[in-house]
Amino acid sequence: MAFPNQNVSPELQQFIARESQVAQVQSMISSLTDVCWDKCISTPGSYLSGKEQSCLENCAGRFVEVTQYILQRATHKSGAGDSGF
Repeated sequence: MAFPNQNVSPELQQFIARESQVAQVQSMISSLTDVCWDKCISTPGSYLSGKEQSCLENCAGRFVEVTQYILQRATHKSGAGDSGF
């Protein structure tokens, strides 16, 4: 992570980087919740049906798999110096 003011301590830089990662994870969880809820829950009730529970599990699993794939692909491409997917 580049900082325009080089007077920022390495500890502060690490803290900012960690907090940025936490924010990204929270954003991903929020997106996951929105997408899977809208896809799987037809009528909210006091409990989840078996179909809804299974749908949520599958949706969350696919969301995580795709996110990991994209991150791995981006890391691989950035390491190779290629900006295209």
